[in-house]
Amino acid sequence: MEYKDEIFEAIEKKRKEVTIVKFFRDPIGVIREKPVRVGYISAFIGGCLMLISYVYGLELVVPYDTYILASIVALILPAYYIYREDKREKDADEEFPRLLADLAQAKRAGLTLIDTITLTAEGKYGILTEGLSKIAHYLTWGIPFEDALRMFAKRYPTRTIKRSVEMIIEGYRVGGEVGDILKIAADDAREIGALEKKRRADMGPYIIICYITFFVFLGVLLVLYYTFIPMMVEVYEKVLEAGVVGRTLIRGVNVEKLKMIFFHCSLIQGVCSGLVAGKLGEGKVIAGLKHAVILMAVAFLAFAFLKFFMAV
Repeated sequence: MEYKDEIFEAIEKKRKEVTIVKFFRDPIGVIREKPVRVGYISAFIGGCLMLISYVYGLELVVPYDTYILASIVALILPAYYIYREDKREKDADEEFPRLLADLAQAKRAGLTLIDTITLTAEGKYGILTEGLSKIAHYLTWGIPFEDALRMFAKRYPTRTIKRSVEMIIEGYRVGGEVGDILKIAADDAREIGALEKKRRADMGPYIIICYITFFVFLGVLLVLYYTFIPMMVEVYEKVLEAGVVGRTLIRGVNVEKLKMIFFHCSLIQGVCSGLVAGKLGEGKVIAGLKHAVILMAVAFLAFAFLKFFMAV
């Protein structure tokens, strides 16, 4: 029993070593196996930056803003990963109808299922080429056609591919002609792709509106930050010089707190606008993380510019 435990420990250790080496060669591929890893890396980066900010007491625009900056930097990696995965899914959905059509044409020519997939795998289908080659290998190794298709769908987990794979499997189970099933699935995937492109084209202007709304809101805050607050301070000083004592609208206003409120409002607007843009454009709120990071970074840089270069 102890000998078996030692073997399992050695295998697990070797697997971790291989994973580490693979991470430096293909970090996106390793993260794709377990997406939660990107959260661990992001949390580590953000924690380190916050610790540095705490130790050195850093402050750029308002108190504790470096913690917000650390969060923005930490979110860059998840935002980039989500962007890469969304682009990968779009590329896969774009190539998939052509792949199915070529498979259907080859099967209708009288080839066996294995020969059909092996022959088609020699073509160029972008990101799907590698997955199709793996299906051909799986079939030659004796893996059932249904299991090979499910492995393909797991490798490219888009809604269109999952739908088409299930359609092909159900048709294959009831004994239908594989060539006809593939042709029907290709037409269905092509129609879904056309509808998705139309939806994105229709939603494009709304994404632009989200950006315009944010920049208008940010512009108003910057004007208030740069002109209204200094003007209020100047008026307050004149009131003091004039010796006016009593109740005034200016007295008791915390200028630094007001600046912090403007700054935080711009960041909140950036997050909300970004997430809404992601929901409208991609149909997923999480897809708006890239927009949110961009808008928060713009807001932070705008207030930092006023702070350091315009001597507010």
